[in-house]
Amino acid sequence: MTNEVKPSQSELSRRDVLFMGAITASTLLTSNTISKAASQPSSPDTSAGTDPYVAKDFSVLLSKKLEGLSQSQLNQHIKLYQGYVKKANEIHHKLKEVDLASANATYSPLRELLAEQSYALNGAIYHEYYFGNLGGKGGEATGDIRAALDECFGSFSKFNDYLKAAGKSMRGWVIVGYNTRIGRIDTFGLDLHNVFSPANVVPVLVLDVYEHAYMIDYGIDRVKYLDAFMQNIDWEAANKRLSLAVKSPCCLVDPVV
Repeated sequence: MTNEVKPSQSELSRRDVLFMGAITASTLLTSNTISKAASQPSSPDTSAGTDPYVAKDFSVLLSKKLEGLSQSQLNQHIKLYQGYVKKANEIHHKLKEVDLASANATYSPLRELLAEQSYALNGAIYHEYYFGNLGGKGGEATGDIRAALDECFGSFSKFNDYLKAAGKSMRGWVIVGYNTRIGRIDTFGLDLHNVFSPANVVPVLVLDVYEHAYMIDYGIDRVKYLDAFMQNIDWEAANKRLSLAVKSPCCLVDPVV
């Protein structure tokens, strides 16, 4: 984002009112996609074993027949996500037994496991945000997220252009999130799951621009994929995330779905 002029007291008041409005009961209503995913456990199921991470069920997206995203594309993408969850669990267990005496910043088993832990876990979580904000009717945003985007970008049209340009610029992800440090919507781009990932930012809308997200359907034509993504955004999911982020900025509540 470009440098901003320090807001006046009146602008701060207007922003405060904007985000207080995000905590309305209407934003707590979710779509069928959100209800389906939210029914999956976010905490470990001790009856099924000792793995700390449980993959969420996004199979409902396959039955929705999303415009511009084939079942084959979505099915392979979901399998890739499940692989990240599996690896995050595997690394978690290996870290309990790793040799601490050999710790070294150039190379050591501990260093490699710690680095790849963030890659696997972020890969799982960002995919959960991504799948969780698919399955809607797309089009222009509604509710408090629309007001927040208008406040940040000036208009939804400008946001639309910005998101697509960011999607063409990054190699991994575009994160539209609630920046708890400044109390407003902000955007970030990631080249890898664990590279450029912002702290104190709660994702509200997540766009996956890795080739695996679109190559089955579009080859290397990312622009067509970005158009398809915009047609399938679930703005109710974004509204719920914004509400939770404003209400619990320390992320005490799981805002993924």
